[in-house]
Amino acid sequence: MRAWILLALLYVLAVVLALITNPQFGPDSRIYLAWTYWYLGHPQAEAAQLSYNYLWNNGGLTDCWSCWPDDYQQKFFTGQYAAVVGPRVLLPFLSAPFVALMGPMGMLVVPIVGYAIAVIATVMLASRLWGQRWALLSGAVLLLPVYVSRWSVVAHTEGPAFALLAVPLLLLPLARRTTRKHLVWYVVLVAVGMLNRQFAIALPAAVGSAWLLVAIRDRAFRNVWLPFAFWGNLVGFGILIAQMVITPIIFGGDELSLTAQFNALAQQYFQTEGLAAIPAVTWNIITSDLLRVRYDLGLMALLVMLTVAVIWRFRSELSAMAVGAFVTVSAINVIEFWPASFRYHAPIVPLLVLATVALLNDLWGPIRARPSRSTEAVPRAPANRLRATAVRAAIAASTAKAARTWKPTVRGLRWVGALPLHAWLTISVLVVVTFAELQDRTWHYGPTSIYSLAWAYRVLGYSPAGASMKTYDDLHMMPFFDNGCGGPCWEYGNTWIYQHSTSADPNVVYPVLSAPFVALFGYSGLLVVPVVALLVATVLITIFARRRWGAAAATLTAVMFLLTDRIAVAGLAGTADMLAIALSIGCLFTLPIDGPRNRRALATFGLLITLALASRSTSIALVGAVGMAWLCACWTARTPLNRWLPYAATAVTSLVGVVALGQIMPMADARYLGRAREVISEGTGGVFGSIADRIHEATQVDGTYIAADALLCAVLLITVFAAPLRAIRDPLAALAFGGGLVSALLGLLVGVPSGARQFSVVYPLFLLASIGVLVPLTGRLRPRMPDPPAEPGDRPFPALPALEQPAADVVPEPVPAALVAAESESTAADDGRVSRNRPGPGRAVAARGT
Repeated sequence: MRAWILLALLYVLAVVLALITNPQFGPDSRIYLAWTYWYLGHPQAEAAQLSYNYLWNNGGLTDCWSCWPDDYQQKFFTGQYAAVVGPRVLLPFLSAPFVALMGPMGMLVVPIVGYAIAVIATVMLASRLWGQRWALLSGAVLLLPVYVSRWSVVAHTEGPAFALLAVPLLLLPLARRTTRKHLVWYVVLVAVGMLNRQFAIALPAAVGSAWLLVAIRDRAFRNVWLPFAFWGNLVGFGILIAQMVITPIIFGGDELSLTAQFNALAQQYFQTEGLAAIPAVTWNIITSDLLRVRYDLGLMALLVMLTVAVIWRFRSELSAMAVGAFVTVSAINVIEFWPASFRYHAPIVPLLVLATVALLNDLWGPIRARPSRSTEAVPRAPANRLRATAVRAAIAASTAKAARTWKPTVRGLRWVGALPLHAWLTISVLVVVTFAELQDRTWHYGPTSIYSLAWAYRVLGYSPAGASMKTYDDLHMMPFFDNGCGGPCWEYGNTWIYQHSTSADPNVVYPVLSAPFVALFGYSGLLVVPVVALLVATVLITIFARRRWGAAAATLTAVMFLLTDRIAVAGLAGTADMLAIALSIGCLFTLPIDGPRNRRALATFGLLITLALASRSTSIALVGAVGMAWLCACWTARTPLNRWLPYAATAVTSLVGVVALGQIMPMADARYLGRAREVISEGTGGVFGSIADRIHEATQVDGTYIAADALLCAVLLITVFAAPLRAIRDPLAALAFGGGLVSALLGLLVGVPSGARQFSVVYPLFLLASIGVLVPLTGRLRPRMPDPPAEPGDRPFPALPALEQPAADVVPEPVPAALVAAESESTAADDGRVSRNRPGPGRAVAARGT
């Protein structure tokens, strides 16, 4: 139940973020809305006019210069316009009652409900295949990519298409025995999907790919996939051909020919046509879509992991289905000619998610399989019904079936340090993906880079005038300054940079560390420290999570840290943000989270927090975090003299020292409160009016910026709900609670919207607090392994001792794969090898009475 509640919250979050960051109507929506009004009984001209009255100035259609031709009242129901909606009767038909009740906004109901159904179906299938923990992961991976969830609240056919791809997957022979009833319902859903959008043919094509794989792999033309592949493709392609033939007859015109349209557009833009134009059109679509999709790190990571899953799990039906669906949609996209920002591929993402999670289950599941031998062909006992005796017997039989099992070794090339090799490979790949995606879409230098670079030159021995001129020469042509910060960022005089009082940063540590690299690489050397800090921070947070929760949770923590777009972007910016984040993670190793620490840890903490405070003013949130941990410890221990008191005192002392330094040393501009005094004087409503104005401004600016990062918002959501409730019993939650409060207060007092920068220093605390919530939840979702009932005539077998959980700092021995051996059918086949006086791999066997 808690897992469903969490998924429900993530779903609501995904829908809300999509509403905030994207328009709800697009160019095609005007035609769907007009046809919906026509279905409601309005004449065609009136229906088109009603659509125009509502959408003519909608934000989603502002760039559509051809949306409203002079004769749109007639064209919406004839020719090319009719070709878009004529065969797609499902969305207008289902939306008609909601439009009648709610107006045009009723067009959003069916897409939102369809997306919810798709999430539920994906979770149910993942639960059947691998258990509840992997079902929760599948739902989260489906909900977090913003370029997928955005189509759930657009008045297009993508929302229903999500459901009409995911629900039929439940009827396929994936870890289940199918009957004629499953086949009939599958064919019905394929037919309904074809009435929603022509891209629905991807599902029959995917099933056909699974049948072809099994036919080649098992040398079995007549396999369990054949009926689904044959009848699904027969009905799907039959409806598609009928639509292509009937639609021109009803709505008229040779202009409905996709081939003619493709050739005309290819000739216009690439001076070629036919087959010769396909490479150029395909490359244009790939490059154009990548330029947009790269703004979604979660989706990019999913596509990279999917590629690995498809190659490594080449024997898997899920991999074949993912490839078949992706290739089919891509081919139709090429015929359509225009790039679509992943819009056409979005409905098949549930299948891509399942293929990816299948690989993760092979590597991290309770019973692991060699990915290159994975298959979903044979119905098997679901993960939540595995028996403890089967697992123990599989371990005992691993040597007998060494050729068909996979057991990563603790010592050797397959295990590096505290994590298995594939975990480090995953983290390394995501580091490369993060750098590759961020390097061309972010400003690497901003206003604070001016002060850091100028002081780096001062550290290298330049005079104030020389450093100012050098900084100007290096940065004044950068995109940020050239487009929007020409005047405010560059003032007159040679010493203004060193006397500037609004930078709000101490600016001591970062320029000093960057100076040697600036001397070697010029102004580009300003990026070396942030990049190294990102790598260090990733390793540190991974090791910290590994010590507390194990290798799987550590890998998840590192993945979430790297894929949090608004935080990772600091790793490629000329600011001290990532340096402060790395220092804050380092502080965690010295805090008395699990018990008292020695004086060396306290001294190290004092050094690290001082460096953090001397790097970024927002590091004051770390002081608040430690203070809250001390307060919670006071409540628990019923005394202020607890193990957190020395750390709270050290943090406050460091803060006072750095602030005092900032009053006498311009380089350490430690005016942490910035515009705080203006709260009293500005605004028409006094102090409360001024605070309300700042909250409104922060909501408008910061809220919109943060809403584009669904993973960041999910972590914030979990932290907001969980940290206050768990603060008393969980020091990590107390740290996150205190850090969040001080960050919010500091942002309010400073009064300058700064996106995620205002709490980036304590974001690792938020992330670890969220992981602390998820780990116990996944523990509750662990497959239950009850002993099976004894067969008639069998004596009860003595209960085996429970498997002990490994300590947090001990690398556990992974369980080898023996998934097939866990089946009772495999047990029957092994009767000649398994003694009747010991438990076999499929059931508990007792000595039979004579």
